[in-house]
Amino acid sequence: MSDVTDLRTHLLSAADSRLRRVVAAVDAMAQRGAADSLIAPLRPRLARLRPSRPITFTRLLFAPVEPLIVPGEAWRADSPAIPRPALAVLGYDLHGAFGAEAKAFEARFPEARMDEAAAVAECGSDLWPRAAAALAVRGLPPGWREATGLPDAAHPALAGPLAVLLTQGSALHRLPAMPAPAAFGEAERLLRLSAPAGRPALAMMLALLVRRVPHGQRLLPVADALDQFGPGATASERVLEYLLGDVRDALAPRVPLPCAAESARRTACLLEDLQAAADAAQRPVRLLQMREARQALGVQCRDRMMAGAEALAAPQRGPADAGDLVAMEETARALRRLEAVGRRLGDAEVYDRTLANAAGRLITDPLLPCTTRLRLAEILLGPEAALALAGGG
Repeated sequence: MSDVTDLRTHLLSAADSRLRRVVAAVDAMAQRGAADSLIAPLRPRLARLRPSRPITFTRLLFAPVEPLIVPGEAWRADSPAIPRPALAVLGYDLHGAFGAEAKAFEARFPEARMDEAAAVAECGSDLWPRAAAALAVRGLPPGWREATGLPDAAHPALAGPLAVLLTQGSALHRLPAMPAPAAFGEAERLLRLSAPAGRPALAMMLALLVRRVPHGQRLLPVADALDQFGPGATASERVLEYLLGDVRDALAPRVPLPCAAESARRTACLLEDLQAAADAAQRPVRLLQMREARQALGVQCRDRMMAGAEALAAPQRGPADAGDLVAMEETARALRRLEAVGRRLGDAEVYDRTLANAAGRLITDPLLPCTTRLRLAEILLGPEAALALAGGG
């Protein structure tokens, strides 16, 4: 167990190129088994790197709803999200239900990759509506609770809304490539199509569209007008709570720093848009929520920045190898990206001081090559400040 933990820890700090090779090796395994547990903590970073991965039945099946997939422990019964542990079970169940047809689907894409949009669209256009029809009528898969860690009631709560979204899988797949005005119009159409299926389906469609459509926060009033389902949290309220959960999770210590920086950037942009929408709609309670969320994100940025800079500038215990040096440069770039987000949220002096202190410690570390010291200081402070810190040499 300790060997697996050590390997997982090593992968979390591995350079991008090494991580891509590991993922490719795992994808090539006939039986992945425990290898999936090694990949699980890396998923936020893989979402940023987007390595080219082979098409599989389950991966293709859930491609239209990929932005909604969350770790199992992050899912709640009223969340418009999809817990990752459910995907393998649902995919396996549908693969069995399709029988020979599933093997025919797989035969169509033996060499295709998930980043080949045309191949995904061609295969998915047949698979998604048929999978949606099957999901809508199938019962609880055998071993659901044991395999997913989810209660039996989670299956219909997921399968029903998923069937609605997969029915529109081809339209959802096309959305990111559409011009903004056309994408927004298509998003409104998809919202209206999902509303008759009930509040959970409307909330899940809204959460997906907010993530996929430029200025998707403008869809919240559309969803409010469609939500005529009586008491309880509305679809837009569920989606807002889900999105605010991103603020809490964006910079958690378990998230690798490069991925945390990207998550913070996306979350800050989203909160700015949501705050502007709440202001324009004269929704004071929602506006207060957004302001509090921005403050919380600012505190998280500052704390994660200070912890990351401290770890980067810690004295080396021995000569660093090439992989370590690449990882240090990647961390330094992530700190600068995080700084750019944090400055928009306040505490600019803290970021200046933190980066300067880290660069000062790195430039004097005797176990780092001279070129590496200067390179790291240059990334953190800029070329002129780094050169001045090095004494003009």
